[in-house]
Amino acid sequence: MRFRTAVCLAALLVLCFTAAAWSAPAPDRLVPASLAMPPDNQSLSGKISAIGDAAFSLEVTKGQEHKVLEFLVDGDTKVEGKLEVGSQAKVEYRSAEGKNIAVHVIVIPASGKRIR
Repeated sequence: MRFRTAVCLAALLVLCFTAAAWSAPAPDRLVPASLAMPPDNQSLSGKISAIGDAAFSLEVTKGQEHKVLEFLVDGDTKVEGKLEVGSQAKVEYRSAEGKNIAVHVIVIPASGKRIR
């Protein structure tokens, strides 16, 4: 009888520890990257200062400070209008591996009318 009681208690103990281990949340490092939340997009407006093959630069003014930021354009980038030096643009972008990747670009030509 003692042997049977000891085996039942041991099985119950193992069952409790197993249930506790399965109910704990998974650490972030175990969650696949495809299920992780995408980073939030940011947006800036400014004047296009340079255009390259797969990138363009935007001159942004904040108060008295002028910054020139470079944005990469990939196959998923949606561009409304034509990228031209001197045009105003609003860029929605995400940062990945230290680089700014344009997600959506709206170009406002020098005449002020929006091109679609």
